[in-house]
Amino acid sequence: MPNIKSAEKRVSVSATKKLQNQMIRSQMQTAVRKFNAAIAEGDVETAKKLLPVASSKIDNAATKNVIHKNAANRKKAQIAKALSQLERGIVVVKVDAKTLKQAEQKAAAQRKAEEAEAIKAQRNEAKKAKEAAKAPAPKKSTAAKKAATPKAPKETAAKEEAPKKRTTTKKAAAPAATDTDGEGDPDEIK
Repeated sequence: MPNIKSAEKRVSVSATKKLQNQMIRSQMQTAVRKFNAAIAEGDVETAKKLLPVASSKIDNAATKNVIHKNAANRKKAQIAKALSQLERGIVVVKVDAKTLKQAEQKAAAQRKAEEAEAIKAQRNEAKKAKEAAKAPAPKKSTAAKKAATPKAPKETAAKEEAPKKRTTTKKAAAPAATDTDGEGDPDEIK
């Protein structure tokens, strides 16, 4: 914050001039944008009416040193060239950066919405399929059940095709003492 009175006044004056310059620049840009919109639509009559208005706003900005005089001359030449090309039938679409960016954002938002809708539809289908799998099937008649159940010969054929396992039995280990008298308990050694 300035301490000296003259510096304080400079701050307030420069803020006021900034607002005035913004107003002049905005009026110029609006006039040029309207002219470019008429050119983009291919409306020659409207473009002819807007050309002197846009040129006047550009000259006004240059006179008040908001833009440089060479920049003003370049802008006037561009809009005059666009009008002459439109009159000759050459199609030139002049779109400013702001309009182009808005169109890109709109297209991106639309793409994103479509993708979200597709994902939502896919989830709904998966949910319906899952619910259909969980829901008990309607009761079938006995004839339909017999037709739906696999037949026994197919099952036996599948069992026969499977390799058979060999079963081996381990022989019991011989007792340390042998039963010689046939009573079932080993004889004691005397």
